[in-house]
Amino acid sequence: MGSCFSSDQYESSSSIGSIETAKVISVSGSLREYPNYVTVSQALEAEQPTSSSTTAFLCNSDNLYYDEFAQPLDSDEYLEVGQIYFVLPKARLQRRLAASDMAALAVKASAALSGALNKSGGKGLFGRNRKMKILPVLEVKERVGGEDELEKRYDEKMMAMRRSRSGSVKKLKRSASRRAKFVYSSFKVRLSTIHEGTVAN
Repeated sequence: MGSCFSSDQYESSSSIGSIETAKVISVSGSLREYPNYVTVSQALEAEQPTSSSTTAFLCNSDNLYYDEFAQPLDSDEYLEVGQIYFVLPKARLQRRLAASDMAALAVKASAALSGALNKSGGKGLFGRNRKMKILPVLEVKERVGGEDELEKRYDEKMMAMRRSRSGSVKKLKRSASRRAKFVYSSFKVRLSTIHEGTVAN
């Protein structure tokens, strides 16, 4: 365990949009960013004592599946830049992830990233203006087996649309807005088809 790790070395919002980092979203919804060579245990130790490795675990957002258990990362595993991670209470390991859990995590991630970007004023480390659009994409992929088995996978991606020519910025924003509305509508429609018996508590 990296007991010498200090969370003061990194600021959660000062570098967003300027360098590639691993982004960790805490139980409370705050965002911390880490460069290369930071382990899972170090990231957990940077959280408040109430979210230490004894009461919480870290998971990669790309490995969250609907109606399955969250998979904790090994304490000595290194965080990958460009990835988004969640700190979750260990009690969450006792039950499968429901659709409401997945939606709540997506909202938390979107709020954390947008809040950090707003605090930085949309500028990088050297004060350069950066125009970014953070778009949470929610996908529920369905696959029906031979005996009506329904497998749903939830993929959460955070895509950053970086500096663009001034003439195309408005088009990108309109396109992102339409896409977000379409995905959200599709997500709601697909969730409405889930029978009550398919969600495990």
